[in-house]
Amino acid sequence: MQFRYQALQRKREPDELDAPVLLAGPRGWIAVFVVMIVLGGALVWSLTVHLRVSVDAPGVLTHPGGTSQVQSPYAGMAERMLVKPAQQVRAGQPVARLQDTDGRTRTVTSPFAGQVISATLTAGQIVGVGETVVTLERTDLPDDRLLALVFVPADQAARLHPGSSVDLSVSTAPPAAFGLLRGKVTSVAPYPLTREAVAALVGGDLAAGRFHTGKAPRLVTVDLVPDAGSASGYAWSTAKTPPVHLASQTSVSASIQLRTQTPFDLVLGR
Repeated sequence: MQFRYQALQRKREPDELDAPVLLAGPRGWIAVFVVMIVLGGALVWSLTVHLRVSVDAPGVLTHPGGTSQVQSPYAGMAERMLVKPAQQVRAGQPVARLQDTDGRTRTVTSPFAGQVISATLTAGQIVGVGETVVTLERTDLPDDRLLALVFVPADQAARLHPGSSVDLSVSTAPPAAFGLLRGKVTSVAPYPLTREAVAALVGGDLAAGRFHTGKAPRLVTVDLVPDAGSASGYAWSTAKTPPVHLASQTSVSASIQLRTQTPFDLVLGR
């Protein structure tokens, strides 16, 4: 059996038991310290930083009275519509004229004040008793104001409560330019809404399709935070606010804050 010369030489040398053993070089210690600092910083961050937990849902800017239909008390043939969409109507104002089955001219009046959302009746159309002539957004309630109606899926609304902060992305005011509209939850409906109930609030079955997508939502009413210094009259997340007043029937996307949570709690599932 033959051995390498270097191995034999090493065997002849005495053991250096008193010589210090270098476990890690300076570069190794630097790397250890860097890793420890990073881990310590991550631990402090996970315990002190608070992340926002929120629920996102669609909604619409409107008035507390919602929408209502003006129905015809007569049967007959439509002669003329007397109002058009976006027009303001006062209580008792004529909205349509028709000829009843006896040939007499009948006038349909609105029992309440509001803004016309839709007026689909056309001349010559046959109208039955109780048929909708005009859909109005009511503005005649004592506490009339602009607010947001948000339709939150029922399974996500359990933790919502009045006072929660809300950020609203307004379709007519791009968030990239003007930021988000500020609001506060004022009420949460205790029960989910049927599609018919949603349609009554937003002005018809076609509009209700955006808010009732198979799962019955719960209605969350959001009051807008006022700001006298803003051109719109309401507070926004940025100093540059929209230069115009907000209009009702404007679509919004709401982000409702549920709570804040640290990353450490999130990892532990708390």
